[in-house]
Amino acid sequence: MSTRKKLFITGAAGLVGSALRRYLRDRYDMRLMFHRTIPDNLAPDNEIVVSDLSNFEGMVEAGAGVDVIIHLGIAKAKQGFPRSRYNQMIMDTNIQGTYNIFESARINKVPKVIFASSNAVTGMYEQEGVKTTWDMPPRPRDFYGVSKVFGEALGRHYHDMYGLSVFCIRICNFPNTDEINRAYEPGMNRWLSARDMAELTACCIEAPDPQFGIFYGVSGGAGEKWDISNAKEQVGWEPMDSGR
Repeated sequence: MSTRKKLFITGAAGLVGSALRRYLRDRYDMRLMFHRTIPDNLAPDNEIVVSDLSNFEGMVEAGAGVDVIIHLGIAKAKQGFPRSRYNQMIMDTNIQGTYNIFESARINKVPKVIFASSNAVTGMYEQEGVKTTWDMPPRPRDFYGVSKVFGEALGRHYHDMYGLSVFCIRICNFPNTDEINRAYEPGMNRWLSARDMAELTACCIEAPDPQFGIFYGVSGGAGEKWDISNAKEQVGWEPMDSGR
């Protein structure tokens, strides 16, 4: 019997999901959720779930028997979509779907959820040139950011009420390439390498339970924009790569 932890990853076909599949496949067993398209580069031992985040029963079933849920799935707008339609997709996927994931963890007694949040949670500070720490009041720049504020607050609630470990990673610019450095003005990096994202996720997976944490997911050289020191203090993560 395998002693490796089993991860249930939603949004496994997306940019972040693809990176985690690539970088973490030798460390963990994976149950991968896809909405429609199943990639053709999956490992033979990957478990596959095809479902919709808004399907409560489906999410409860999909979360059974895993050690960690990594919730990456989000609503994606397509060219020509009116704002009203995209906002409804956010309601169905980012808000209802995120509730379904946390309830799945509670019902199935999954001890840990890693939630893909976004720097959009504090995007108005960024527009004003204010350096942001994890504990500043949210100031979302758009409805997408609002949905991520909801996810972080829900994660805090499930930690406080039910003892789940919840780690919220505010992912910054994520192109999902294997680059290790990019050029930015000193202190102004806004890019997260695939390797750094994978290692931050692994640090959260291996961190003792129960905990709650919010971390900015950005590679080195972002010191004028976001404070990432709490990730080192809480789960031992420091970026290996740098925008410089």
